[in-house]
Amino acid sequence: MKKLKQALIEYPVLKVADPSLPFVVTTDASQYGIGAVLQQDDGNGYRPVEFMSARMPSEKVATSNYERELYALKQALEHWKHYLLGRHFKVYSDHETLRWLKTQAKMIPKLTRWAAEIDQYDFELKPVKGKYNVVADAVSRRADYFGAIVHYLDIGKDLQQKVREAYAQDPIYSDLLKKVEEAPETEPDYRTTEGLLFEKTNVVDRLCIPNSEEIRSLILGECHDTEGHFGWQKTLANLMHAYTWSGVKNDCIEYVRSCKVCQRNKITTRAPLGLLRPLPIPDQPGDSVSIDFMDAGVKSRHGKSQVMVIVNRFTKYAVFVPLPSEARTELVIRKFFYHWVSEHGVPLSIVSDRDTRFTSQNWQELMKVYGSKLLMSSSRHPETNGQTEQMNKILQQALRMYIRPDQVD
Repeated sequence: MKKLKQALIEYPVLKVADPSLPFVVTTDASQYGIGAVLQQDDGNGYRPVEFMSARMPSEKVATSNYERELYALKQALEHWKHYLLGRHFKVYSDHETLRWLKTQAKMIPKLTRWAAEIDQYDFELKPVKGKYNVVADAVSRRADYFGAIVHYLDIGKDLQQKVREAYAQDPIYSDLLKKVEEAPETEPDYRTTEGLLFEKTNVVDRLCIPNSEEIRSLILGECHDTEGHFGWQKTLANLMHAYTWSGVKNDCIEYVRSCKVCQRNKITTRAPLGLLRPLPIPDQPGDSVSIDFMDAGVKSRHGKSQVMVIVNRFTKYAVFVPLPSEARTELVIRKFFYHWVSEHGVPLSIVSDRDTRFTSQNWQELMKVYGSKLLMSSSRHPETNGQTEQMNKILQQALRMYIRPDQVD
């Protein structure tokens, strides 16, 4: 990954536009977006001058193959108008699109405008098959469609063999392994098993991973990707349960910082402005809970599209209860009793926002019967109920990472 990032910022990748050389435009379109690349041949083959990508403007355009290919061409020409207008150049695209456009006896106003804009340019259209149009195709795709892939890394025989072979390339662990095998009393903090080096701890012996980028990336992926894409601290804690190596903390920080799934889905947080008046800290577990509702964004086949989040403010223990989108107060009361009161008892205080279900007469009367004090946030200040807001964020991030856009349950 480091070599790839370095290659992307070096000279051979992007080329400064040369007005004396002809331009080549390659376009492509998908259901979700468009992509294009502007190139020039400087004698060493085609080199990119600039890349372009944009989302598809509407579902109507996205459902028509001809319209979306035509839209991609129009947008690319408009984007590089300062390079292309008034000069001859080549366009690699789906040639059937313009052929289809010329056969239309009557066009809708939108296509008429697009055709008029394209006719301003002097270009030669070259057909290109989709399997060869890899660059424009890549930048037109919607990356988040695939979501995060859940996998499990088994330290099986294949990986064990890779670790053994990598020890020979690691000067630190190769010497240490030799010492432990020949004279274990000289290194009491380590042991070997079947050619694998382990560091002894009071809890569990940790496998020493040699300096192999492939193996360490697999381990980091197991401890970050499959555990919910949390921050580097939790990733490091998960990893240190079973593995160790020199510089493991910095590797965790770099892996999490460069995780594409986290970059696409995590929310950027900033320190709030001003000073907040904190809520009183509960004396013991169960004394105080916070409640909030979170919209899941999609309705399941069972009609659930909302989640009631209940958090124990002392232990941070959370319960997530699925609800229909139009859940009435009576249903919320039943779910709260079944999922919380029957399990953990009646709380002394409940923190919530001013949702109509919490301000309703039924909820107020029930809390009087329970003897629970209601602590409601002021309007437009969700930070008051920060416990559940934080849990909402964690749950939303997990849903975005592990659920595809076309998934309904």
